[in-house]
Amino acid sequence: MDKFFAAVSLFRRRKYDECIEVCNELLQNNALHQGPWELKMRSMTQRVYIDDIEADDDVAEDILDTQTIATAPRPGTSIRTAMASSTAAAAAGKGTAAGARPRTGTGRPITGISRPGTLSLQRPGSTLGNKTALKTARTAGSARNIRLGSASMFAVGDPTGPLFHISRLHPDKYADKDSLSKPLFQYLYYHEGEVRKAMALCDAVLNLKRAAAGWWWNTQKARCLIATGSPREAEKYLRTALTELFHPDTVLLLARIYIKIDQPSAALEVCKSGLEKLPNDITLLTQQARILELVGNLSASVRRYRQISQLDSMNTEALACIAVSYFYGNQPETALLYYRRILSMGAHSAELYCNIGLCCLYGGQLDLVFPCFQRAIRMATSSELKADVWYNLSFVALTTGDVHLARRCLRLCIAINGSHGAALNNMAVMVARQKQYTKARSYLMAAKAALPACDEIKSNLEFIENFE
Repeated sequence: MDKFFAAVSLFRRRKYDECIEVCNELLQNNALHQGPWELKMRSMTQRVYIDDIEADDDVAEDILDTQTIATAPRPGTSIRTAMASSTAAAAAGKGTAAGARPRTGTGRPITGISRPGTLSLQRPGSTLGNKTALKTARTAGSARNIRLGSASMFAVGDPTGPLFHISRLHPDKYADKDSLSKPLFQYLYYHEGEVRKAMALCDAVLNLKRAAAGWWWNTQKARCLIATGSPREAEKYLRTALTELFHPDTVLLLARIYIKIDQPSAALEVCKSGLEKLPNDITLLTQQARILELVGNLSASVRRYRQISQLDSMNTEALACIAVSYFYGNQPETALLYYRRILSMGAHSAELYCNIGLCCLYGGQLDLVFPCFQRAIRMATSSELKADVWYNLSFVALTTGDVHLARRCLRLCIAINGSHGAALNNMAVMVARQKQYTKARSYLMAAKAALPACDEIKSNLEFIENFE
């Protein structure tokens, strides 16, 4: 079999490492062969490719200072006011209504599924995250770009070296080569993280072809502008791309911009206009449901997720969010049905078993609670996840009346994650019941440092200080 044909076959079967090895062998025989070099570049890109269209809606890590853009947003038009209103309602003693959900440490409502942006860590490679555009010259990590007609950019006969020297790359020379410019952009953007060089390539193509450049290059130009911290300029290019082709990725990217600058109403309008052109599109419906969840309109968000589940019965996010809605709506038995559906689809995780255990607890199926938590503990990998599992298990122990087990679980939780505010607060309450007020106050001070906006911790701290 021809080696180049074998390399193409490996690429199509997503065996990128083996494909790169075959391309290296071909480049050793002929370093100027464009086919293996281009295939190797595409393999290296796909090996590290991240779908940055997927949600990255962490409000705590905005690109712009949105407080200076709109200091007093209208009610229902801001994500921050939705979070603040729910926190104020809880502090006023209104209680938790049916279907209402607790909030995370950053003020976000607890979602049914862990999504990029719902954690505190910024996802590497995200489009809407601030990318550090390197300004110093550096070489690619593991392969090299063999430019046609010139040997100044690579070492002949060494296919395992850098693909090319990025500082010597001239985007204008590749702007008119359609088969090469797109893979080169993806390589620069995703593999190397060279946003400025990728944006220079976009500018070269757009200046050369003008209106004939197509929607793809306008979208990539907007992507680079967002990564370099200019979402307002990116909006213009996305609007131009939508006039040429109404692609769902472009709609989602435009919606992300409005979320980042705290304009959820505009993001909902963009999704609505996209659904008019692309009815029943799963990605647009999902994004609309996520935005409604962010602004606190949980009932409308659940309706969207129900619509998604009718269109795609295997959609894990929709099933999980519906299950969470039933759980906090005091229907744990119905929530358990949805979680069992997800479990039957092959999604085994510590979070899923933890949720199933809590549903069994509230549903009265006590014989299944501890086996579920045992599996959750075995499947937990990160320290934060292990701490959450032990914290939930301590709540199960308190519900069943085993105070000694609850204390041991809380100690394990704090030992794994010393900044777990809820566990520190509960541990302080248990210590205070033993009249160890000084020790309880130290726990509450640590809990306040972990969750400074929690009103329960503040009230407990004021209560403890009266006994000292």
